[in-house]
Amino acid sequence: MRSPRRLLWPFCRGMKMNKLVDFTRPFGLYIHVPFCVHKCNYCDFYSEAFNQGRIKYFLQALQRELELYAELLSAKEISTIYIGGGTPSLLKPSQLEGLLELIFNSFSFTGSREITLECNPSSLKKEKIAAFKKAGINRLSLGVQSFNERELKFLGRLHTPTQAIKVLEEVKKYFTNYNLDLIFALPGQSLEEWEESLKKAVSFKPPHLSLYNLQIEEGTVLDALLKEGKIKEVDDRLDAEMYLLARKVLQEKGYRQYEISNFARPGYESKHNLIYWQYQPYLGLGPAAHSFDGKVRFSNYSDLEIYCQRLSRNQLPVAGVTPLSRREQMSEMLFMGLRLIDGVSTGDFKARFGLELKEVYQDELNRLTGLGLVQFDEEQLKLTQKGILLGNEVFMEFLP
Repeated sequence: MRSPRRLLWPFCRGMKMNKLVDFTRPFGLYIHVPFCVHKCNYCDFYSEAFNQGRIKYFLQALQRELELYAELLSAKEISTIYIGGGTPSLLKPSQLEGLLELIFNSFSFTGSREITLECNPSSLKKEKIAAFKKAGINRLSLGVQSFNERELKFLGRLHTPTQAIKVLEEVKKYFTNYNLDLIFALPGQSLEEWEESLKKAVSFKPPHLSLYNLQIEEGTVLDALLKEGKIKEVDDRLDAEMYLLARKVLQEKGYRQYEISNFARPGYESKHNLIYWQYQPYLGLGPAAHSFDGKVRFSNYSDLEIYCQRLSRNQLPVAGVTPLSRREQMSEMLFMGLRLIDGVSTGDFKARFGLELKEVYQDELNRLTGLGLVQFDEEQLKLTQKGILLGNEVFMEFLP
């Protein structure tokens, strides 16, 4: 017997889908490009080996997916575009330009008009950087991860620190808006090594930085090494010291922390990622992509062949849909919004659900404020400085 919480969609053309999904306001558009030259040791995202023929196969299917949603959705207003992966910078600039043209022909694009492309330094050259800008990309997210050669090899990255520096020097010539990803709390990494990478990144004065402590995910190369006893995870104390050091360094350099892992100069916050944290709707296209319309979550098959075959038959490649109860929506709004340094607006919560936050979560709020993990008043609920370090403990309190 099928669970009522998860419905499978075997039907074609997607014309019944509008009874399940309803985008009533502008939404973010995410596109997953599932190709990599090499899978990094820490990565558990869906991807397959880079092949130009398979890219063409994928782009044909993606075009049909865009067309089906353009036919299906009554509201077609997008606010941001984010092209991730995989390694979407493996696409030719002409392929990206064609994709963006198709999006603009299928949907109206309002709001910030932020168009982000994820890039690996190893897949970028001067000519390609310039061509991406000409194609319509106006924001890059660069997976630098480290400026330490040993750490890059440990992570399975294909670029060297020297290559990353050269790419950054070229990016600065063409893009005023870009992000650098860095990873800390690597096994064997010292506080001094982390500080060196961090300060090297800051020396380029990037508008935005995303800092993530290494999470060893099931099924990855690092997971196998951990289970074999060949590496050990960084202890929590050193992890916290690295995080606090980064916050101090970036604050001194004029960056504002606006989310647990994200720092930006004023006006350069990631508008697309804010959609997730502010619990706004988004549509995900491509294999393994996830979507949310405000009340329902749905996701595509994590298999390129199934994805393409279904679209060749004019079927949406959706693996399943999970309608969220009202209580689940409340819970998600809180633990997504609490990632933001400004927290969750009590007014927004009431406008969405018709209830005061304290009416629903009085016991949880009393417990968390008593522990000094959250600050709560009539206007907002947010993490304290202590709560930022213990965010997962706070989020658990609001699980339905």
